[in-house]
Amino acid sequence: MTQPKAYPTNSRFRIFYFVLRTVIFFAGMLPRRACLALGRGLGHLVFKLMKPRAQVTLDNLKLVYGDALTQKQRHRMASGNFAHLSAMFFECFHFLAHMEKLDGYLTVRGQDQLEAILAQGKGAVVFSGHMGNFLLMIVAVCRIPITKFIFRDPSDKDASEIYRWLRAQQNLSVIADNPRHRCAYFANAHLRSGGLLGILIDQVETGGVYVDFMGQKAGSTVGAAKLALISGAPLVPCFCVRKPDSTLEVTFGPEFVIPRDCPDDPECLAEIVGNMNKEVEKWVRQYPEQWLWGHRRWRQWRK
Repeated sequence: MTQPKAYPTNSRFRIFYFVLRTVIFFAGMLPRRACLALGRGLGHLVFKLMKPRAQVTLDNLKLVYGDALTQKQRHRMASGNFAHLSAMFFECFHFLAHMEKLDGYLTVRGQDQLEAILAQGKGAVVFSGHMGNFLLMIVAVCRIPITKFIFRDPSDKDASEIYRWLRAQQNLSVIADNPRHRCAYFANAHLRSGGLLGILIDQVETGGVYVDFMGQKAGSTVGAAKLALISGAPLVPCFCVRKPDSTLEVTFGPEFVIPRDCPDDPECLAEIVGNMNKEVEKWVRQYPEQWLWGHRRWRQWRK
């Protein structure tokens, strides 16, 4: 039996680990609503301190909304977005100490139709975006025993090991997105065995295709579409939002129907990827404050 890879012993990793365990401990001591309030307050502060990242958020909002938002409205929305993301992380820290309570705050809808799709025996590719508390969404989806998520580790080695430790706490099964040929092989094998594969598709991808997203051209991953075409697995949209009462709702949509007779046609593939991005765009336009605006989604096109 293969032994699990040991965690690093260098001082930098140990400091990261100690700080994280301390935050998780104190977040676990606080009520969930207090964690959300603390996270939002820190998020507004971080927005003022992390000026380069804050500027990326403001630039993205300007690019997408143009003059429909005043400078003051963009600033308020960007600061609120930082607050949302910070609250999301503190919420995750809280539930790392109280995962048994998650079902009381997170509702899953559409799982019956997902199970009907899986019953066909072809597996399924679930595509989503960085909406709501997408980290807890991944935890919820991975509770389905046959689920694996394609995951991109941070480039920083110690941060990557921290991510690995966090995934181990929830027994999340993942496939690393690099090297790409290895990722494609294991993802395809998982689907052909009837498994459920999750992919977040709304990050910039220099090796993908350029499609419209939020009214602008954006480099987009083709992985989910290609795997669905090659394996024959159905595509299923999924997204998470925070409701007004601060609870979370994860929704599986109906099967995302795509043409099946063009696996090697670049134009057909680009059309499928474009339609998938339009699906994500619908969620973002409905809940703009809950999306990851600080990501350089349109950087390649703007260059």
